[in-house]
Amino acid sequence: MKNLPYLCDRAGFLEKLNWPLFNLGRNLTHITEPFKAQPGSILLATGAAWEGFDFPGDCVSLLVIPRLPFAHPDAVKEKEREQYPSLHAFIRAVVVPEMQIKLKQGFGRAIRTETDTCVVAILDERAAQNQRYFQDVLDALPKMRITSDPKDIEKFMNSSKDDDYFLEGCA
Repeated sequence: MKNLPYLCDRAGFLEKLNWPLFNLGRNLTHITEPFKAQPGSILLATGAAWEGFDFPGDCVSLLVIPRLPFAHPDAVKEKEREQYPSLHAFIRAVVVPEMQIKLKQGFGRAIRTETDTCVVAILDERAAQNQRYFQDVLDALPKMRITSDPKDIEKFMNSSKDDDYFLEGCA
């Protein structure tokens, strides 16, 4: 298995990896089949991909969630917020549960069956241990190991993926 970088902030880095790169925007369902057929491919997808797209089997090895999926404020939410005694009460009663549902949906793109294995990297610092939404994230997702050490991630990938995993497509 290739040694993968964990994070790189240089523009164009993914293109330089020489791995098939697919961008799944809205209404681009025709991208999913070529993605599944290409060994070691990378799929970039937005929150729109969290609903209605299915990657069955052990097809996804790393799911990166750059930020917690909180809904953007809108007029309907502002009106709903008026029903609560404080902003904090509204966030706890409405905003957090909606985020948890979206997080479960996103997580479900990677883990579909009991035999699927995947690293889920949540990069939003608000979800880190001892931070504001850490427990809310734990409550939303199934029980799993948690780490911030890249060596733990590499050990997990080496123990859960066959040597040729990244050389085959996922049918």
